[in-house]
Amino acid sequence: MLKLAEIKQIILEQRSIFLRSDAIIQRQRLLESDFLYICNLREAIIITGVRRCGKSYLMKLIWQEIQKKLAIDDNNFLYFNFESEKLLDFTASHFDVLLSAYHEIFTSQKSQKVYLFFDEIQNISGWEKFISRLIEDGKYKIFITGSNASLLSKEIGTALTGRNFSLQLFPVSFKEFYHFRAGGSMAKNDWFDKEKTCVAKKLFFEYFEIGGFPEIVKNRFRPLLEEYLRNIIYRDIVLRRRIKYETSLREIVQFVSSNIGVPLSLKKICQMTKIKNLMTVKNYVSHLTDSFLFFTAHKHSYSIKSQIYNPDKFYLCDVGMYKEINLSPGKNDGRALENMVFNELMRRGFMVDYFSDKLECDFVFHKKNKIIGVAQVCANLTSDNKDREIGGLLSALKEYNLQSGLLLTMEEENEMVIDKKTIRCVPIYKWLLED
Repeated sequence: MLKLAEIKQIILEQRSIFLRSDAIIQRQRLLESDFLYICNLREAIIITGVRRCGKSYLMKLIWQEIQKKLAIDDNNFLYFNFESEKLLDFTASHFDVLLSAYHEIFTSQKSQKVYLFFDEIQNISGWEKFISRLIEDGKYKIFITGSNASLLSKEIGTALTGRNFSLQLFPVSFKEFYHFRAGGSMAKNDWFDKEKTCVAKKLFFEYFEIGGFPEIVKNRFRPLLEEYLRNIIYRDIVLRRRIKYETSLREIVQFVSSNIGVPLSLKKICQMTKIKNLMTVKNYVSHLTDSFLFFTAHKHSYSIKSQIYNPDKFYLCDVGMYKEINLSPGKNDGRALENMVFNELMRRGFMVDYFSDKLECDFVFHKKNKIIGVAQVCANLTSDNKDREIGGLLSALKEYNLQSGLLLTMEEENEMVIDKKTIRCVPIYKWLLED
């Protein structure tokens, strides 16, 4: 049974780590116009995303911004990480003890709200009732992180309906990576400077290899991703879901990772992994997407039935993770680039599908069922693939009555008009740095 003194000690230890200054990777979420509005909402803010993508770090940056812009007293906050090994005996009955410990340590300004930052709180059964009670109290502003979409959504649905606002965080984008490495942004006119353009391209190829997990970005050590993957599979899925056949789960991860951007039915995954039970595959795939390791893109259709009966495409949460898992990454730069573009479209707040008729277009991106644009991705435009890539893009433009589309490659940069449709060819590194 955890005692009050033990919880006080953990609070102080975790607070010290939380406030420790280190190299700052600025996250785009803090620059968005609705940041202060979100922070002033009464509802709890739920920050979700794959393990190790920087959710805890984002909370730290949020607290710094709140102090700077709202002048909140130093004592008016509590950070608590429920994933600490010291909290194995922590249960729902300890939540009130936690608050008592905080108020005994710190004298908060009663005229201001107390800001609570709870990391991986879904590890504690019954957390949602505690949070709901604090929201009713009105004295607290609450930020919560979680690495498991299904668990959070189910619990939120039962107790926090109408009392939460969700933010999804991805690993560091190339724009954030560039800002961290180069010490600033790439302005529009900088593209006319050969030296700055060379720096941008050099940084892009580094990002293309190591990806955007914050610790990897800081340390330039991609093998750490192996440990991340083990933790996602074991801690977020095997332990929580009580998976019996971990080997089968890993086989699915390997197969799907090697077929990024390829339409895959559950039946196909069954056949290739030799797992006999279709329902097992369905459940395992669901767990992998719930953990944010994979995302899916449906074949675009205005018919829900059509979406259900057509195979999905799968994308990994990070290009560095793709390079680490995939057994032959050198031969699949096109798929890695496609994965990067998918992640960026998601990061920019779009829903992303693929288009397939006689020809295929990689991405149809939309918001609230309104088609915003279409994009095709290939490493290099050659005489062998030009007709296919442009043809698929034109087919999608005609299908959705759009006037222009994106063709993203490593180096191609021009604009062409075909059948009264404008195709804008842009190097991916340049598109990723655009506003």
